[in-house]
Amino acid sequence: MLKTRRLLLWAALLVCMVLVVSGCGAEGNENVAGSNGGDVQKQEDAPGNEVNEQDDSKQENESGDVRIYESINGAIELPANPERVLLAVQDYVGDVLVLGVKPIGVAGWISETSPYHKELIKDIENVGENREVSAEKVIALDPDVILTYDQNSYEELSKIAPTIVIPLEYGYEQRVTEIGKVLNKEAEAEKWIDGFQQKGAEKKEELLKAIGADEKVAIVELSAKEIYLMGKTYGRGGQIIYEVLGLHAPAKVEELAFEAGWAGISQESIPEVLGEADHIFLGVRNDASEMESQIMNSKLWQNLPAVQNGKVYPYSVDAFYYSDAIALEHQFDQIVSELISQ
Repeated sequence: MLKTRRLLLWAALLVCMVLVVSGCGAEGNENVAGSNGGDVQKQEDAPGNEVNEQDDSKQENESGDVRIYESINGAIELPANPERVLLAVQDYVGDVLVLGVKPIGVAGWISETSPYHKELIKDIENVGENREVSAEKVIALDPDVILTYDQNSYEELSKIAPTIVIPLEYGYEQRVTEIGKVLNKEAEAEKWIDGFQQKGAEKKEELLKAIGADEKVAIVELSAKEIYLMGKTYGRGGQIIYEVLGLHAPAKVEELAFEAGWAGISQESIPEVLGEADHIFLGVRNDASEMESQIMNSKLWQNLPAVQNGKVYPYSVDAFYYSDAIALEHQFDQIVSELISQ
């Protein structure tokens, strides 16, 4: 079934190439579009990958066995050991890499912005915008499996190759576990999770010698026009702070931001929302210098207990944007160090 799908796709691609050469084709890339969901940065990547490597791995997978993976969209047939993994979203790059698999294609701007991933993925093919990939590029790369979190693009992507939706709302443990199942790397996934949780337990013990277990932590991010509260599932260190270290956010932050992962608030609501925070992690986007000045100079901000006690910790949005396994490893020490130092 997988072999037949590949042959049909390659035949379709060959027809498209003939039409372009003869002048009958239209210029531009066909896009598989997903929905917009509040993500805030946008850049481009550079191509890479070798054709002979594609051919070798393709032949190896076609001669192998298949298995059934029970996804949230139903049973999906996969190669026994998927090697040609394509990411239609950028958020799972680190999760795949720590399992020992290098993707053949990645969507989004991660190679331009993330200090943790740049060198690791600099030679990987960019296949388009985050959640909005070029179907032509995806077909040409001939993936064994496609990973995404966007249900809106699932139907179109699944026509190209087996597509697995891993919900963005999953915590790191559930996410890495499921990706391990998809890639037949369950032992590697378990090993990484165990190691990360052991580190978390050690750091939590160290942290609680310096701060109280009941101290509240909020994550705030400023854009040009908005003030955002960040929850547990939109990066910014939320999974480390609230899941691994087991700290709590102010009640109003949990109420507003935890279900959706983030929430916008007004400047007037700052005392009500953040007045309970003992610690605030603050991110300022590149376009938010005017907003930063306005907020920082306001009495509403200056009168917050965390501000008056010097417990506001700036973070780089580029560095804290992601929450995959590699990003979490790098962010962990910085977060604990900031909290202990104060």
